[in-house]
Amino acid sequence: MDMSQYKALFLSESREYLRSIAEQVVALEQSPAERSAVDALFRGAHSLKGMAASMEYGDVVVVAHGMEDLMARVRDGALPFDAGVADLLLEGVDLIDALLDDVEQERPSTLPTGDYAQRLAIYTPARPKASREVQAEPEPTHPDAAAPPAAEAEKAKESAGEAGGTVRVKTELLDHLINLTGELVTNKQRLLNIGRELASPALDDAVSETAKLLRALHDEVMKVRLMPFEAISDRFQRSVRSVAKKSGKEIHFELTGREIGLDRGMLEQLVDPLNHILRNAVDHGIEESGERERAGKPARGTVWLAVTRDRDRIQITVRDDGRGMEPKAMIEAAIAKGVLSPEEGELLSPDQALMLSCIPGFSTAKEVTDISGRGVGMDAVNAAIQKLGGTLGIDSEPGRGTTITLRLPLTIAIIHALVVQIGQVKAAIPVNAVQRTVELSRGQIETMGKRQMFQLDGEPIPLLSLNRVLGLPLGRFPDGILPLFVTQAKGRRVGIVVDRLLGQHELFVKQLGRPLSKMAGVAGGATLGDGEIVAILDLAGLL
Repeated sequence: MDMSQYKALFLSESREYLRSIAEQVVALEQSPAERSAVDALFRGAHSLKGMAASMEYGDVVVVAHGMEDLMARVRDGALPFDAGVADLLLEGVDLIDALLDDVEQERPSTLPTGDYAQRLAIYTPARPKASREVQAEPEPTHPDAAAPPAAEAEKAKESAGEAGGTVRVKTELLDHLINLTGELVTNKQRLLNIGRELASPALDDAVSETAKLLRALHDEVMKVRLMPFEAISDRFQRSVRSVAKKSGKEIHFELTGREIGLDRGMLEQLVDPLNHILRNAVDHGIEESGERERAGKPARGTVWLAVTRDRDRIQITVRDDGRGMEPKAMIEAAIAKGVLSPEEGELLSPDQALMLSCIPGFSTAKEVTDISGRGVGMDAVNAAIQKLGGTLGIDSEPGRGTTITLRLPLTIAIIHALVVQIGQVKAAIPVNAVQRTVELSRGQIETMGKRQMFQLDGEPIPLLSLNRVLGLPLGRFPDGILPLFVTQAKGRRVGIVVDRLLGQHELFVKQLGRPLSKMAGVAGGATLGDGEIVAILDLAGLL
């Protein structure tokens, strides 16, 4: 019997099992006596073995069978669930994941499955000794919630849907639906332009009604494209566990909002930024146990990761109760590195000083480890979030901890953008990166050193010309009024002067092909209602 037609389904369900197993392993380290979780791990490995056997993937069978036998020893009381068991099971998850990649790419595997299975078979727990282990997964686990995902998840989906059923759809079809919806958004703008030219009330009404229906269609398509945050959350649990174990710290990790849905295209792009923030929090944010106790804190530090949704916005918060960040030290380090002049340093507020950590190469860590360094790579994190149309904020209190907040749009396919004229071309800036627009008279411009500034809300704001940044001819302003928008760069607000502000538009974002995709500062392209193509600028990369 030809089983190749079932390969895609096997890969999808197997990866769901792997994600569930990894989450349950980390959770069991907090509550090793949780019988339902132990049973669920055993069933998960058993189901993986059975599925792989039916598809005749022998290497996967060997690994899953070894994991099943190990959990059988734990279930029967012959073996305690300790850090060694957890390490072996997580190693097995990684090994099967690599084997699944080989299956997907139809290439022979050279992974040492036999060696792994032998280590499982002969594993015995080490003698008890003083050790510190990470604890994770704080959310109370209902016995039924620990079950493998295949049957239980489908039942939950069926009970949630009005029609009482679910259907697996290829991601290519969802992407095609998004593309069609985006093209309709562009065509709507074209109809609006035609309506204004013809001055037809009847046409305006029809287009207005079509726009409402199109918005409803877009919202429904986006719901189908959303995936729960838990699709990537197990990676963060394991990352925190790994860094805590390597640094010898006691960490309690709390994760909430795993059920919140995010755009499928956004989820994978969030993995690296969030991993970096979490690793920083554990490695350099949380103090050693002795230092915490001397400061009157519990020996065990806590890191929180929370995901919430407010209408069409997603907020992701990473918070720790560690040593925090000192704004004054940040400013002094920036001056010492030549990033700021002493005069500029005096003008920075504490919040702006904390954002200095997002400048490339900036760090105040006393030592940079092979795990992370507070501030090292935060520029890449900030750039990645801005490329997704989001913003990053930092709040910290010395001795109390640090909070990093990411605010993101629900979708990255259709965005609201400010369209501007620069020279002979038009460009679009996602409105999430625009704090406000200003029309500035020449008399309001001040000169401080070599920089031109203007006052906004009592704060001196430096001016930059977008024409100059892009290498275009500088604009002329015969009426003495300079149009600009205010954004954030290098930890402080900056005014970006353009030739004209053309208003806000709803745009369907299209990815650029080579070689345009390699251009720094360009996040994609879009078509306006009149058919003109505009580049969508990535200000973080541009500035």
